Amino acid sequence: MALLAGFSNTNAEWLRSRRRKRWWKRRVFPRVPFAKRAPPAQPLAPGSAASLDGALLRKAAPLAVMFFCASFNLCLLSASKDALIVTAPGGGVEVIPFLMTYGVLPLSLLFTLCYSQLVERLPARLVFYAACLPLLAFYACFAFLLHPHAQQLHPHVLADALAAALPAGFSGLVGALRNWTFSLFFCAAELWGGVVISLLFWSLANEVCTVSEAKVVYPLLGIAANVALVAAGGVLRALNTLPGVEAGATLRLTVLAVLGGAVALFAAKAHVDRRLGPQQAAPRKRKKAALSAAQQLSALAASPKIRALAVLVVSYGLCHRLFEVAWKGQLRALHPDPGAYAAALGDVSTLTGAASIAMMLAARYIFQYAGWGVAAAATPVAMLLAGGGFFVASLAARAGGGTPALLAAAAAAGAVTQVCARTLKYSLFDPAKEMVFIGLNKEEKTQGKATVDLLGSQVGKSGASLTMQALLLCCGSLGASLPVMGAVFGAMVILWLNSVRQLNGTLLRESEASARTAAV
Repeated sequence: MALLAGFSNTNAEWLRSRRRKRWWKRRVFPRVPFAKRAPPAQPLAPGSAASLDGALLRKAAPLAVMFFCASFNLCLLSASKDALIVTAPGGGVEVIPFLMTYGVLPLSLLFTLCYSQLVERLPARLVFYAACLPLLAFYACFAFLLHPHAQQLHPHVLADALAAALPAGFSGLVGALRNWTFSLFFCAAELWGGVVISLLFWSLANEVCTVSEAKVVYPLLGIAANVALVAAGGVLRALNTLPGVEAGATLRLTVLAVLGGAVALFAAKAHVDRRLGPQQAAPRKRKKAALSAAQQLSALAASPKIRALAVLVVSYGLCHRLFEVAWKGQLRALHPDPGAYAAALGDVSTLTGAASIAMMLAARYIFQYAGWGVAAAATPVAMLLAGGGFFVASLAARAGGGTPALLAAAAAAGAVTQVCARTLKYSLFDPAKEMVFIGLNKEEKTQGKATVDLLGSQVGKSGASLTMQALLLCCGSLGASLPVMGAVFGAMVILWLNSVRQLNGTLLRESEASARTAAV
């Protein structure tokens, strides 16, 4: 009887503690619709993931449609801009570093400043549309107005004179000027990924998902994005192999597909807006004393997490751009025709999408059981191994005289590296980065995300472009620069891994502190 009485007292005390705990949760975290609740900071340790139920699927569905459409457009625009620049007369991969430094980076900085004004002046639900529409308008203007008259608009005589007067290392700059309409399209298309996906879409996803929900929802979103890559790769292959269709008509069809994807994107965004509730339609309150851009950047730089995230994003942008330019140089040697070149990129996108779908299915369990640190470190480790193999294969092809078999081997090694880099970025790197943003305050989520994702990404790519410009001026050609590019690539990946280790340590310490506070 004494034993039963002990059990009875223990159960009564346990029930009283549970009631107190539920009462405390109801007072602090009232049950409200998912989009109206500010997500509390949660640890990013293994094992803390929400369960997949009907409510979570209903939350994920419109976000998945948005991510599908944005990624579908990104694939079409990336292949189109690369095919135009790389295969244009007087162009080539040497043009890309100059465009990234003197075109894309200033545009990204300008857009970051404009985005801050949009956030301050417009209702929250209109910022997305206001940021996307100028890009879409330019894509349509280029395809239907500028591209049909490109040869009349391009200053070939001036470009020939500059090419004869300047050293060979400036051939990329001359090519950018020669094909200035293609250069404008390249810069505008390059902004799509940073503006629509990294900034606008992920900002919206971070507003409606908690950290535990993100561990389940974000990998599902990645599956939708990579299904889009498979679909876009098939569309590119079909459009660029149509018999009797000129390149201009193919570009117009591609831009029409982009505009159709944008319509579906806006429809899904409108559905999310309806879920957000009427209070989100009100304009944001203006601050009494607005900070300047320099003050905002300095304030954000004081945050250790923002600094670490910036290093991660800059490192990925620099490493991937260094590799990608070298790989596209090998690919152009194999496929000098624009249609064949775009079709090859479409095939790589299809492979990337198929591999990423499989990886997305495993991503949830990696986050849940291995933890944030393992998931975030997977991308730099894979790029170090696969990218190292590509640079070795490229150097072997150059030493062997550039025979077709060696070039094909180097291009294949680059395709494997591209698939690994993109697959792990979509499935692990991006979700891991976004989970950190969820736990930040409102200012860090808006201004910090714009700084890290848009400006940081372009700083990384422009840093790679400046490196390649210096190498081109010193070495004279891309092939002669490959050994130094490989060394810089390896050093940056190691720096990237070190930043992941430091950020993971910060998150674990915060998780332990939160656990001790909750225990008290």
